[in-house]
Amino acid sequence: MQARHVAWTAAGISLVLAVVDTALVAASYPPFSMKSTGIHGWPLVNLAGLGSAVLGAIILTAHPRHPIGWILTFIGLSTSISLATESYGIWVLQYDGHGTAAQGHLAGWVAAALGGPMALAFLTGVFLLVPGGTYLSDRWHWVARVAWAGMGLYLLGLVLVGRNGINRSGDAIDARPHVQLILSGGVILITLMLLASVVAMLKRLRGATGAARQQLRVVTLGATGVGVALLVLIIGQGFNNGRQLWWSSVPLYVSYLALVVCIGVAVLRYRLYDVEVIVSRAVVLAIATAFVAVGYVGLVVLLGRTVEDRTGGGFWWSLLATVAVALAFQPLRRRVLRLADRLAYGNRAAPYDALADFSARIGRSPATGELLPTIAAAAGEAVHARRAVVRLEGEGGAGLAAAWPEAEAPEQSDVLPDGAVVVPIKDSSGLLGSMMLTLPPGRDIRPLERRLLSDIAEQAALALRNVRLELELGERVRQLDRHTRELAASRNRIMGAVDTERRRLESSIAGRVLPTMVRLRAEVARAATDGAQADRIEECVVMATEAVESLRELTRGIYPTNLTRSGLGSALQSRAAAMRRADAVRIDPAAATARFAERVEAAAYYCCVEVLGHPGGEVRVTLDDRGDLVLVIQGVDVDALNQLAIGDRIEACGGALHLPGPPSGNALQIRFPAFSRVPAPAPDGRLDPTTPAAGVPG
Repeated sequence: MQARHVAWTAAGISLVLAVVDTALVAASYPPFSMKSTGIHGWPLVNLAGLGSAVLGAIILTAHPRHPIGWILTFIGLSTSISLATESYGIWVLQYDGHGTAAQGHLAGWVAAALGGPMALAFLTGVFLLVPGGTYLSDRWHWVARVAWAGMGLYLLGLVLVGRNGINRSGDAIDARPHVQLILSGGVILITLMLLASVVAMLKRLRGATGAARQQLRVVTLGATGVGVALLVLIIGQGFNNGRQLWWSSVPLYVSYLALVVCIGVAVLRYRLYDVEVIVSRAVVLAIATAFVAVGYVGLVVLLGRTVEDRTGGGFWWSLLATVAVALAFQPLRRRVLRLADRLAYGNRAAPYDALADFSARIGRSPATGELLPTIAAAAGEAVHARRAVVRLEGEGGAGLAAAWPEAEAPEQSDVLPDGAVVVPIKDSSGLLGSMMLTLPPGRDIRPLERRLLSDIAEQAALALRNVRLELELGERVRQLDRHTRELAASRNRIMGAVDTERRRLESSIAGRVLPTMVRLRAEVARAATDGAQADRIEECVVMATEAVESLRELTRGIYPTNLTRSGLGSALQSRAAAMRRADAVRIDPAAATARFAERVEAAAYYCCVEVLGHPGGEVRVTLDDRGDLVLVIQGVDVDALNQLAIGDRIEACGGALHLPGPPSGNALQIRFPAFSRVPAPAPDGRLDPTTPAAGVPG
């Protein structure tokens, strides 16, 4: 048999026994008298036992193996049996009810065995295991073991007393001293362990947070009441020679009932065991049963009897009335379900009504600016959250966010607030965004609500995918516009640099080469008229040589022939020597013989020449462990350099420029990739395709 069947059977038996006890109490003495309420505990203990059995059945329906559910079921069943047997024993022995004296004594013995001590021993287990069904630590197992050891002593004392040694109220009479010691010792052990379990629950409460703290706070309140009432009972009986008085018993009965109420509040209000669906359907069943019962009594019994008296054939009229009641209930079914969900879920609507409403909103295809607020509102209203934030992630950190209520702007923070629940929104292509819901203090997300949020996220994924595509398309358009502007600016800089270089070359040629060429032409013409004397020809040769050297000097700054023939190291050394800055260039041996792609060597040469043109500038040329070409520039004002021209040349060949700062200090570092290596020159000066550069992989 399934656990829920056993639990609900026990609850049904508890209900029947509560009715039987009520009838026996009414047959014995007046209800709400000192004996019925102050001594026997009717109806407080009856309600507590029945409520405990029902709560246990509800918990076991949702969680069949939860120990709290089984303990509550046993408490309710044992309490109900104890009350009914005690009332039966009193009715038989004192009020001459049906049954023999032996049956009355046996009923009193059973009532004593299943009475208060057993309920207190079971409650010790509840206090030690609430709320998750586990002990606070391993050492607290001993509290439960000692409590059941006390229960064993108490039962041993009852066995030694025998059934005839129990009075009609279930108390031992004329017990021998050692038997009385056993009975008292068992009760004292159970009481001490119950108080210890309350201490354990207080310690668990001190370290609990969030919803668990709210749950424990309610149960601890009821448990503390039981502990205080138990002390009152012990003190009262101590001052009255062990006899029970109404003023010492009633607080214990009230606290027992209050404890069951507190556990019920923790289960229903704070969703301790997620049983709202069970409660909802139980309410539906109760309302439907009441409606059918009233309708059947009204139509079948009254109307059917009237028709039968007049015409006969009451069976068919009864059948017709039953069909009428069933048909009349159908239009009320939706309202009954809504009422049951309202009672079970509080002021939240039925969960999947919220999902249907959200589907209708999405079906209206809201605009991009309204989609995220619509999702946030649907998710927040579905679980009755304080705040909901929906985020749509985009490339490069770009995206959209919307909050509900709309008056609160979404916060950009990686730290989740207390009580926040994050539900990812994703589809087959990956993560699209997330929903973050902030719940009221003391609340936690239920599995049913989490499934509902997952369904909302699944329906929102398709719409968010379209919005994501729009965002990505817009971002790509902005990137293309930015690249277009950068390309236009780079082209303008290149054209400006070309024009500047042409003007510089033209100015240099006009200032350094043309005067020599004019003088050379005049000297050649004069030598021709003078008969080409040898000294004249010598002067012409000198001037021609000066002009050629000047041209070489001017063109060397553009792209020297030595750079192509011998590489970057040789070209830089020659250029530094010509500028009388040979000590400003330091080239590592590995970098001196390494060869790179033509554009890399040209860009590095240009950067070095630009630095050498400023006083104090120094360049160190090295290779890193990956073979990349690295230029370390020191002693030059960075702002004085032509940063735009240098940056364009570096970016053109995939290099990187690191401005001064940690970890390079005041050094400017330029790094060029070691791709497209060219072979090192052969000894005759020509490129040897079979020989790699010295010290560098080919």
